[in-house]
Amino acid sequence: MASRKSNTRSPKGKGRSGGGGSSSKGGGLTLDFASKLAAAGLVSKDEAEAAAAQKRAQKPAERPTQAPASPRPAASKPAGPGGLAGDIERLKRAGKAERYETVRQWVTRRRLDAASPIPGEHSEPFHFTTAQGQLARLYLEADARGQVIDGQAGIIAYMSNHGIAHAVLPRDLAEAIYQVIPLWLRVLKDHPGAGKYEEKPEATDAPGDP
Repeated sequence: MASRKSNTRSPKGKGRSGGGGSSSKGGGLTLDFASKLAAAGLVSKDEAEAAAAQKRAQKPAERPTQAPASPRPAASKPAGPGGLAGDIERLKRAGKAERYETVRQWVTRRRLDAASPIPGEHSEPFHFTTAQGQLARLYLEADARGQVIDGQAGIIAYMSNHGIAHAVLPRDLAEAIYQVIPLWLRVLKDHPGAGKYEEKPEATDAPGDP
């Protein structure tokens, strides 16, 4: 009888002790355990409902959701020493390959005309001459064309990956290119060096000519 009595009290004691143990951890009976005790008649319905409410209230605190970290703004690339003036001085001392590459990057980043060789629907041809005296043209939209006419931008030559090409650049870059490779400045309003031609070697008399 003693053994049976002990076995009868054990679940009840375990249930009460489970409620107390749960209280030290989370402040009350756990939801599943309280439901089982209520079904077995070891706790009242009110106690089971109170445990369920307490479990729901504690759930966000037990599993906090961490807001995703805001992406860091991309660091802007620092300008070279001396800005554009520093680039000009560097390019004056640089070799041909470095000059070509730098001007190519300027064109890629800041050209005002379309890079595509296919003319746009509203573009019109703008004619100029190359350093060799040949007639050339760029198809320009109204905005780029207006800036060239007003002198806010100029037409320059540059060495593309496929040979000499032309583009429209803002005035400051067009003037910078002139200081490094003068013949590459093809059109720039009120600039005395724009549109110059390369000098042709003087013809020499053949031996024996009078």
